[in-house]
Amino acid sequence: MPRSYGGPVDGRRDFLARLRCGAGVLLAAAAAVLSALIIAPPAAAAVPSCVVGAYVTDLYAVDPVEGTVNADLWLWSVCPRKDLAAVQRLEFTNATKTMLTAPSSEKVGNEYWTQVKVSGTFRQTLDLTNFPFDKQVVRIQVEENRLDKSRFVYRADAKNSTYNPRIHPADFKITKFRIGIGDAPYRTNFGDPRLKQGGSSHYSQLVVEFQLTREDITSFGKQILPVYVALLVALVSFLIWSKDNEVAMVARLGILGTALFTIMLNLRAVDEALGTFLNVTLVEEIHFMSLLYVLVGVANTTYLMKLLTDPMALPAARRFNNRIFATATGSYLLANIVVIALTVSF
Repeated sequence: MPRSYGGPVDGRRDFLARLRCGAGVLLAAAAAVLSALIIAPPAAAAVPSCVVGAYVTDLYAVDPVEGTVNADLWLWSVCPRKDLAAVQRLEFTNATKTMLTAPSSEKVGNEYWTQVKVSGTFRQTLDLTNFPFDKQVVRIQVEENRLDKSRFVYRADAKNSTYNPRIHPADFKITKFRIGIGDAPYRTNFGDPRLKQGGSSHYSQLVVEFQLTREDITSFGKQILPVYVALLVALVSFLIWSKDNEVAMVARLGILGTALFTIMLNLRAVDEALGTFLNVTLVEEIHFMSLLYVLVGVANTTYLMKLLTDPMALPAARRFNNRIFATATGSYLLANIVVIALTVSF
Protein backbone atom coordinates (compact mmCIF):
# COMPACT_ATOMS: atom_id res chain seq x y z
CA MET A 1 0.00 0.00 0.00
CA PRO A 2 1.56 3.25 -1.09
CA ARG A 3 2.37 5.81 1.60
CA SER A 4 0.61 9.12 1.41
CA TYR A 5 2.52 12.36 0.75
CA GLY A 6 3.98 13.93 3.83
CA GLY A 7 4.74 10.63 5.54
CA PRO A 8 7.85 9.86 7.65
CA VAL A 9 10.05 8.87 4.71
CA ASP A 10 9.29 12.05 2.76
CA GLY A 11 9.89 14.13 5.91
CA ARG A 12 13.36 12.69 6.36
CA ARG A 13 14.14 13.30 2.71
CA ASP A 14 13.06 16.94 2.94
CA PHE A 15 15.11 17.48 6.10
CA LEU A 16 18.26 16.03 4.52
CA ALA A 17 17.73 18.13 1.40
CA ARG A 18 17.41 21.31 3.43
CA LEU A 19 20.50 20.36 5.46
CA ARG A 20 22.55 19.84 2.30
CA CYS A 21 21.29 23.15 0.90
CA GLY A 22 22.20 25.07 4.08
CA ALA A 23 25.65 23.51 4.19
CA GLY A 24 26.17 24.50 0.59
CA VAL A 25 25.22 28.10 1.31
CA LEU A 26 27.60 28.25 4.29
CA LEU A 27 30.43 26.75 2.25
CA ALA A 28 29.78 29.24 -0.56
CA ALA A 29 29.80 32.16 1.88
CA ALA A 30 33.03 30.96 3.49
CA ALA A 31 34.62 30.55 0.08
CA ALA A 32 33.59 34.10 -0.88
CA VAL A 33 35.10 35.57 2.30
CA LEU A 34 38.34 33.64 1.86
CA SER A 35 38.50 34.65 -1.77
CA ALA A 36 38.01 38.32 -0.86
CA LEU A 37 40.73 38.11 1.76
CA ILE A 38 43.13 36.36 -0.58
CA ILE A 39 42.62 38.47 -3.68
CA ALA A 40 41.81 41.82 -2.00
CA PRO A 41 43.77 44.67 -3.66
CA PRO A 42 46.77 45.84 -1.66
CA ALA A 43 46.46 49.13 0.30
CA ALA A 44 47.53 52.24 -1.56
CA ALA A 45 51.20 53.02 -1.08
CA ALA A 46 51.92 55.91 1.30
CA VAL A 47 52.78 59.23 -0.34
CA PRO A 48 56.53 59.92 0.01
CA SER A 49 57.28 62.56 2.64
CA CYS A 50 60.10 64.46 4.33
CA VAL A 51 60.35 66.05 7.75
CA VAL A 52 60.98 69.80 7.30
CA GLY A 53 61.90 72.40 9.91
CA ALA A 54 63.22 75.92 10.39
CA TYR A 55 65.41 77.93 12.73
CA VAL A 56 65.00 81.70 12.39
CA THR A 57 68.26 83.49 13.16
CA ASP A 58 67.01 87.05 12.62
CA LEU A 59 63.81 88.99 12.02
CA TYR A 60 64.07 92.72 11.34
CA ALA A 61 62.94 95.76 9.32
CA VAL A 62 59.22 95.42 10.01
CA ASP A 63 57.94 98.03 7.54
CA PRO A 64 54.22 98.92 7.74
CA VAL A 65 54.46 101.31 4.79
CA GLU A 66 55.87 98.71 2.39
CA GLY A 67 54.13 95.82 4.15
CA THR A 68 57.30 93.72 4.42
CA VAL A 69 59.64 92.12 6.95
CA ASN A 70 63.17 90.79 6.51
CA ALA A 71 64.23 87.42 7.88
CA ASP A 72 67.23 85.10 7.96
CA LEU A 73 66.62 81.42 8.64
CA TRP A 74 67.91 77.90 8.20
CA LEU A 75 65.63 75.34 6.54
CA TRP A 76 66.24 71.61 6.61
CA SER A 77 64.67 68.37 5.50
CA VAL A 78 65.18 64.75 6.57
CA CYS A 79 64.15 62.33 3.83
CA PRO A 80 64.24 58.57 3.21
CA ARG A 81 65.79 59.11 -0.24
CA LYS A 82 68.36 61.59 -1.45
CA ASP A 83 66.31 62.58 -4.50
CA LEU A 84 63.39 63.64 -2.26
CA ALA A 85 65.39 66.36 -0.45
CA ALA A 86 62.73 69.03 0.06
CA VAL A 87 65.08 72.01 0.37
CA GLN A 88 66.12 71.50 -3.25
CA ARG A 89 62.62 72.44 -4.45
CA LEU A 90 61.62 75.47 -2.38
CA GLU A 91 59.26 78.24 -3.41
CA PHE A 92 58.73 81.22 -1.08
CA THR A 93 55.25 82.31 -2.08
CA ASN A 94 55.16 85.58 -0.12
CA ALA A 95 58.75 86.66 -0.79
CA THR A 96 59.79 89.80 -2.65
CA LYS A 97 63.34 88.51 -2.91
CA THR A 98 65.33 85.64 -1.42
CA MET A 99 68.92 84.44 -1.41
CA LEU A 100 69.88 80.82 -0.64
CA THR A 101 73.39 80.07 0.59
CA ALA A 102 75.46 77.34 2.30
CA PRO A 103 73.55 74.29 1.05
CA SER A 104 74.68 70.95 2.49
CA SER A 105 73.58 67.32 2.39
CA GLU A 106 74.61 64.35 4.48
CA LYS A 107 73.50 60.74 4.87
CA VAL A 108 72.75 59.92 8.50
CA GLY A 109 71.91 56.26 8.97
CA ASN A 110 69.25 55.42 6.42
CA GLU A 111 68.10 59.04 6.00
CA TYR A 112 69.35 62.09 4.13
CA TRP A 113 69.69 65.38 6.03
CA THR A 114 69.79 68.48 3.82
CA GLN A 115 69.82 72.13 4.85
CA VAL A 116 70.18 75.61 3.38
CA LYS A 117 70.35 79.18 4.71
CA VAL A 118 67.73 81.65 3.46
CA SER A 119 67.78 85.45 3.59
CA GLY A 120 64.79 87.30 2.22
CA THR A 121 62.19 90.05 2.26
CA PHE A 122 58.68 88.74 2.82
CA ARG A 123 55.37 90.49 2.11
CA GLN A 124 53.03 90.86 5.08
CA THR A 125 49.60 92.24 5.89
CA LEU A 126 50.30 94.53 8.84
CA ASP A 127 47.19 95.87 10.58
CA LEU A 128 47.92 99.09 12.48
CA THR A 129 44.32 99.77 13.49
CA ASN A 130 45.24 99.33 17.18
CA PHE A 131 48.59 101.14 16.98
CA PRO A 132 50.47 101.55 19.33
CA PHE A 133 48.89 98.59 21.17
CA ASP A 134 48.89 96.39 18.08
CA LYS A 135 49.89 92.77 17.60
CA GLN A 136 51.20 91.67 14.23
CA VAL A 137 51.31 88.18 12.72
CA VAL A 138 54.34 87.64 10.48
CA ARG A 139 54.45 84.59 8.20
CA ILE A 140 57.07 82.97 5.99
CA GLN A 141 55.38 80.61 3.51
CA VAL A 142 57.40 77.86 1.83
CA GLU A 143 55.97 75.46 -0.77
CA GLU A 144 57.04 72.40 -2.70
CA ASN A 145 57.51 73.71 -6.23
CA ARG A 146 57.46 70.54 -8.34
CA LEU A 147 55.71 67.52 -6.81
CA ASP A 148 52.00 67.84 -6.02
CA LYS A 149 50.52 66.30 -2.86
CA SER A 150 49.70 63.02 -4.60
CA ARG A 151 53.46 62.48 -4.99
CA PHE A 152 55.08 64.28 -2.06
CA VAL A 153 54.13 65.95 1.26
CA TYR A 154 55.83 67.78 4.12
CA ARG A 155 55.82 66.74 7.77
CA ALA A 156 56.62 69.47 10.31
CA ASP A 157 59.66 69.15 12.57
CA ALA A 158 57.94 71.16 15.32
CA LYS A 159 60.16 69.76 18.08
CA ASN A 160 63.38 71.14 16.59
CA SER A 161 62.03 74.32 14.98
CA THR A 162 62.39 77.60 16.89
CA TYR A 163 64.02 81.04 16.71
CA ASN A 164 67.05 82.88 18.06
CA PRO A 165 66.06 84.27 21.50
CA ARG A 166 68.21 87.35 20.86
CA ILE A 167 65.92 88.48 18.03
CA HIS A 168 64.36 91.82 18.93
CA PRO A 169 62.53 93.52 16.03
CA ALA A 170 62.38 97.30 16.46
CA ASP A 171 59.48 98.36 18.75
CA PHE A 172 58.28 94.73 19.06
CA LYS A 173 58.83 91.59 21.08
CA ILE A 174 58.09 88.04 19.95
CA THR A 175 55.21 86.59 21.96
CA LYS A 176 54.35 83.46 19.94
CA PHE A 177 56.04 81.17 17.43
CA ARG A 178 54.90 78.09 15.55
CA ILE A 179 55.45 76.13 12.37
CA GLY A 180 52.77 74.14 10.65
CA ILE A 181 51.97 72.26 7.48
CA GLY A 182 49.24 73.56 5.20
CA ASP A 183 47.69 72.94 1.83
CA ALA A 184 48.32 75.25 -1.11
CA PRO A 185 45.51 74.81 -3.67
CA TYR A 186 45.70 76.09 -7.24
CA ARG A 187 42.92 76.30 -9.81
CA THR A 188 45.17 74.75 -12.43
CA ASN A 189 47.25 71.62 -12.89
CA PHE A 190 50.02 73.70 -14.53
CA GLY A 191 49.67 71.47 -17.60
CA ASP A 192 50.90 68.36 -15.78
CA PRO A 193 49.77 65.37 -17.94
CA ARG A 194 49.64 63.15 -14.84
CA LEU A 195 46.86 65.26 -13.30
CA LYS A 196 43.26 65.62 -14.38
CA GLN A 197 43.13 67.95 -17.36
CA GLY A 198 41.21 71.13 -16.64
CA GLY A 199 41.40 70.33 -12.93
CA SER A 200 43.19 71.79 -9.94
CA SER A 201 46.31 70.86 -7.99
CA HIS A 202 47.49 70.94 -4.38
CA TYR A 203 51.00 71.36 -3.00
CA SER A 204 52.41 70.91 0.47
CA GLN A 205 53.19 74.14 2.33
CA LEU A 206 55.32 74.95 5.40
CA VAL A 207 54.31 78.06 7.37
CA VAL A 208 56.69 79.70 9.85
CA GLU A 209 54.66 82.11 11.96
CA PHE A 210 55.48 84.77 14.57
CA GLN A 211 53.22 86.95 16.68
CA LEU A 212 54.82 90.33 17.39
CA THR A 213 53.54 92.54 20.19
CA ARG A 214 54.51 96.22 20.19
CA GLU A 215 56.25 97.22 23.40
CA ASP A 216 57.76 100.61 22.55
CA ILE A 217 55.15 103.41 22.51
CA THR A 218 57.67 106.25 22.20
CA SER A 219 56.64 106.87 18.61
CA PHE A 220 53.01 107.12 19.74
CA GLY A 221 53.94 109.88 22.20
CA LYS A 222 55.84 111.79 19.52
CA GLN A 223 52.93 111.55 17.10
CA ILE A 224 50.22 112.51 19.55
CA LEU A 225 51.97 115.28 21.53
CA PRO A 226 51.56 117.98 18.83
CA VAL A 227 47.84 117.18 18.67
CA TYR A 228 47.29 117.63 22.39
CA VAL A 229 49.32 120.86 22.39
CA ALA A 230 47.18 122.19 19.55
CA LEU A 231 44.08 121.11 21.42
CA LEU A 232 45.23 122.94 24.55
CA VAL A 233 45.66 126.08 22.49
CA ALA A 234 42.14 125.64 21.05
CA LEU A 235 40.81 125.13 24.57
CA VAL A 236 42.35 128.44 25.68
CA SER A 237 40.48 130.21 22.88
CA PHE A 238 37.19 129.62 24.76
CA LEU A 239 38.55 131.74 27.63
CA ILE A 240 39.55 134.82 25.64
CA TRP A 241 37.46 137.92 26.33
CA SER A 242 38.16 141.61 25.91
CA LYS A 243 36.48 144.97 26.28
CA ASP A 244 36.67 145.08 22.51
CA ASN A 245 34.57 142.07 21.53
CA GLU A 246 35.62 142.19 17.90
CA VAL A 247 39.32 141.98 18.77
CA ALA A 248 38.65 139.07 21.12
CA MET A 249 36.71 137.09 18.53
CA VAL A 250 39.29 137.71 15.81
CA ALA A 251 42.03 136.52 18.21
CA ARG A 252 39.98 133.40 18.91
CA LEU A 253 39.62 132.59 15.22
CA GLY A 254 43.34 133.09 14.68
CA ILE A 255 44.20 130.68 17.50
CA LEU A 256 41.68 128.10 16.28
CA GLY A 257 43.00 128.39 12.72
CA THR A 258 46.55 127.74 13.93
CA ALA A 259 45.38 124.71 15.91
CA LEU A 260 43.47 123.37 12.92
CA PHE A 261 46.49 123.72 10.64
CA THR A 262 48.79 122.03 13.19
CA ILE A 263 46.48 119.03 13.58
CA MET A 264 46.03 118.60 9.82
CA LEU A 265 49.78 118.83 9.21
CA ASN A 266 50.51 116.30 11.95
CA LEU A 267 47.83 113.93 10.63
CA ARG A 268 49.48 113.97 7.23
CA ALA A 269 52.85 113.13 8.82
CA VAL A 270 51.28 110.23 10.77
CA ASP A 271 49.70 108.79 7.63
CA GLU A 272 53.03 108.87 5.83
CA ALA A 273 54.89 107.32 8.78
CA LEU A 274 52.41 104.49 9.34
CA GLY A 275 51.21 103.98 5.78
CA THR A 276 47.59 103.95 6.96
CA PHE A 277 45.82 105.95 4.27
CA LEU A 278 43.16 103.25 3.83
CA ASN A 279 42.35 102.47 7.47
CA VAL A 280 41.91 104.37 10.74
CA THR A 281 44.24 103.90 13.70
CA LEU A 282 43.93 105.08 17.29
CA VAL A 283 46.30 107.96 16.51
CA GLU A 284 44.09 109.08 13.65
CA GLU A 285 40.94 108.77 15.75
CA ILE A 286 42.48 111.18 18.27
CA HIS A 287 43.35 113.54 15.41
CA PHE A 288 39.77 113.43 14.11
CA MET A 289 38.30 114.10 17.55
CA SER A 290 40.70 117.02 17.97
CA LEU A 291 39.68 118.42 14.61
CA LEU A 292 36.03 118.17 15.64
CA TYR A 293 36.78 120.01 18.90
CA VAL A 294 38.47 122.84 16.99
CA LEU A 295 35.57 123.06 14.54
CA VAL A 296 33.15 123.32 17.48
CA GLY A 297 35.30 126.19 18.73
CA VAL A 298 35.11 127.90 15.33
CA ALA A 299 31.32 127.47 15.18
CA ASN A 300 31.00 128.76 18.77
CA THR A 301 33.12 131.84 18.02
CA THR A 302 31.19 132.56 14.82
CA TYR A 303 27.89 132.44 16.71
CA LEU A 304 29.26 134.68 19.47
CA MET A 305 30.32 137.27 16.88
CA LYS A 306 26.73 137.35 15.70
CA LEU A 307 25.35 137.68 19.25
CA LEU A 308 27.81 140.40 20.23
CA THR A 309 26.60 142.74 17.52
CA ASP A 310 24.17 143.68 20.29
CA PRO A 311 26.19 145.02 23.27
CA MET A 312 23.37 144.00 25.62
CA ALA A 313 23.78 140.33 24.63
CA LEU A 314 27.19 139.97 26.34
CA PRO A 315 25.88 138.04 29.42
CA ALA A 316 23.94 135.64 27.19
CA ALA A 317 27.00 135.19 24.98
CA ARG A 318 29.18 134.33 27.98
CA ARG A 319 26.66 131.78 29.27
CA PHE A 320 26.40 130.16 25.83
CA ASN A 321 30.21 130.08 25.49
CA ASN A 322 30.62 128.45 28.92
CA ARG A 323 28.06 125.74 28.15
CA ILE A 324 29.69 124.90 24.82
CA PHE A 325 33.14 124.92 26.45
CA ALA A 326 32.11 122.53 29.22
CA THR A 327 30.18 120.19 26.90
CA ALA A 328 32.82 120.05 24.15
CA THR A 329 35.77 119.62 26.54
CA GLY A 330 34.02 116.97 28.65
CA SER A 331 32.92 115.02 25.57
CA TYR A 332 36.42 115.19 24.10
CA LEU A 333 38.09 113.88 27.24
CA LEU A 334 35.52 111.09 27.64
CA ALA A 335 35.84 110.05 23.98
CA ASN A 336 39.63 109.90 24.31
CA ILE A 337 39.42 107.69 27.39
CA VAL A 338 36.92 105.35 25.70
CA VAL A 339 38.83 104.86 22.42
CA ILE A 340 42.16 104.33 24.21
CA ALA A 341 40.59 101.85 26.64
CA LEU A 342 38.91 99.93 23.82
CA THR A 343 42.14 99.77 21.83
CA VAL A 344 44.15 98.53 24.80
CA SER A 345 41.51 95.89 25.63
CA PHE A 346 41.69 94.45 22.11
